Amino acid sequence: MILQPSNNKTHSNDDAEADVLILGGGTAALLAAIAIKRHLPDRKLLMVRSTKLGIIGVGEGTIATIGRFLHHYLGIEPLRFHQEVRPSIKLGIQFLWGSDTPYHYSFAPQFSAGNPAQSRFSQPIGAFCSSDATYANEASSLMYHGKVACLNSEGAPVLSPRFAYHLENRRFVEFLERYTDELGVRKLDAIVQHVSVNKDGVETLRLDSGEHVSAKLFIDCSGFRSELLGKALNEDFLSFDNSLFCDRAVVGGWARDTDTYHAFTLAEAMNSGWSWRIEHDEIVNRGYVYSSSFITDEEAESEFRMKNPKVDSTRIVNFRSGVYRRTWVKNVVAIGNAAGFVEPLEATAIGFMTSAIDQVVAILRSSHVAEIHRSIFNRGQQENWMQVRDFLALHYKPNRHSRSAFWDACRNDAELGDAQEIFDFYKESGPNFQPLRKRLSSDIFGPEGYLSVLVGQKVSHRSRCCTKNENDGWLRYKRQLRGSADSALSMQDYLMLIREGVAVPPLG
Repeated sequence: MILQPSNNKTHSNDDAEADVLILGGGTAALLAAIAIKRHLPDRKLLMVRSTKLGIIGVGEGTIATIGRFLHHYLGIEPLRFHQEVRPSIKLGIQFLWGSDTPYHYSFAPQFSAGNPAQSRFSQPIGAFCSSDATYANEASSLMYHGKVACLNSEGAPVLSPRFAYHLENRRFVEFLERYTDELGVRKLDAIVQHVSVNKDGVETLRLDSGEHVSAKLFIDCSGFRSELLGKALNEDFLSFDNSLFCDRAVVGGWARDTDTYHAFTLAEAMNSGWSWRIEHDEIVNRGYVYSSSFITDEEAESEFRMKNPKVDSTRIVNFRSGVYRRTWVKNVVAIGNAAGFVEPLEATAIGFMTSAIDQVVAILRSSHVAEIHRSIFNRGQQENWMQVRDFLALHYKPNRHSRSAFWDACRNDAELGDAQEIFDFYKESGPNFQPLRKRLSSDIFGPEGYLSVLVGQKVSHRSRCCTKNENDGWLRYKRQLRGSADSALSMQDYLMLIREGVAVPPLG
C-alpha cells in the first residue's frame, strides 16, 4: 500500500462519505460496527474490508465482562448467541506453571478478601495455600474437578456470576457478520490501495475497486497491519520486549474426543514459553507461544507435537508485543490488534476491544470530538496496556523452572514496571494486601489477579504461618467445596440446558 500526503480534497460521492468508517472485518471491526449501529443509529457508518484477507482464526478466550458487553451493551439475545456461536463456559485459567499441581486464576474472588469464605478465618485465605493452591473457592473447585455449574437445593444449575466465554473464532466472526447485515451496516468488499493524509489526519482511502471513501472519523481495525494509525500516520510504537520475550506462536488442534470438557483455559509451561488449550464442542484448540531468541520455529513445532500427538496441521503466527503510544491520533482511533498486542496469557484482547469501543461510543455521543477527548482516551488506554504488560511479566519473573535458558532469562531479566512494587511487598508481607488496597483500586487485575499469580507460584514471603486449628478449618472448608463439585454439572450437560433455553446463565 502506498502512503502519500495530500493537500487537495478528493471529491467523493455522497455514498462514499461517512460519519464513521471502520477499516477491517475481524472481531474488533464487527463489534465496533454493532455498537455504533445500536447506540448511534443516526451516524452514517461504513465498513471497508476485504474477504480476500484472512483472519487469525484461533480459539479465543475472554474475560468476565464479555457477557454484559454482548448481551446488555450490544443487545445480542443470549439464547440465539448460544445456539449459533455455541460458546463454552470459562470460569478462569488453570496454570501448569512448573509445579506438579496446578493453580487457578478464578474470575470469582479466591485468594482476596472478596472471597465470602474469608469471614471464617483470621488469616488471609492465601496464607493457607502456601503448599497447596489447587482451589480456594467454588469456581476453582469446579475447574479442578472437571465441572462447570453447581446445583441448588431444587436441583437447578447455578453458574458463578463471574464467568466468560470460549469462542471458536470463525463461528463467532460469521455470527457477527450476519448480525451486522441484519442491522443494515453498509460494507464495501475492497482492499485499500492508497491512503491520503493531511494536517487533520486521514483524508481519503482509495480502494482497489477505484472508489475513494472518506469519513469524519476512521476506526482502524486492520489488525497487525495497523494501516491507518501505524502506517499512514506513522505513530510511534512502544515495544514490550524488555518485559515479554515471546514473539511467535505455533497453532494447531484436533477434533474433540471423549476427554473431559473443561471450563477453563489451560496455560502450560513449555521449554521456551507456554502453551494454551481452549476447548470447544467440536475441536480442541492448542497453541505454543514462544520466543524465537531461544528456540527455532522447527524446534518449537517439534516440541508442540510431542506434547500434543493428536494435533493435525499447524501454522506459525508472528507478533510483536507492544502498543502505539497514542491509539487515537487526529481523526483515527485504532482498536484491537491495530492498537497493540500482547500474548494471550490472560485473554485480554477482546476485553480491551470492548473497553475501547465503549469509550469511543461515549465520546461520539458528544456533538464533536475535541483534543481533550482524545487525550483522556489515550491516557486510559495506555494505563490499561501498561498494567497488562507488567501483570503478564509477573507470571514469568518468579518462575520455578530450572535448566531452561528462556525461563532463566525471564527470572533474571524480565522488567516488571509498576508490578515490581507489588512483588516486593508480597515477599515481605505475604498475601495480606490490605495496605495495597488504594494502590490496586485502579488496577484492571486488582488484588485477586496478583494474589492468584503470587500464591499460585508459591512465592516465598516472611509473614507468619497459620495455626493448626486454622489449617484444620481450612481443610474442612475445602472438603465442602469438593462435595459441591462432585454433584455439579459437566460442561456438556450445562451447555445442552442453555441451548435448549432451560438454563439462562447470569450476565453480570
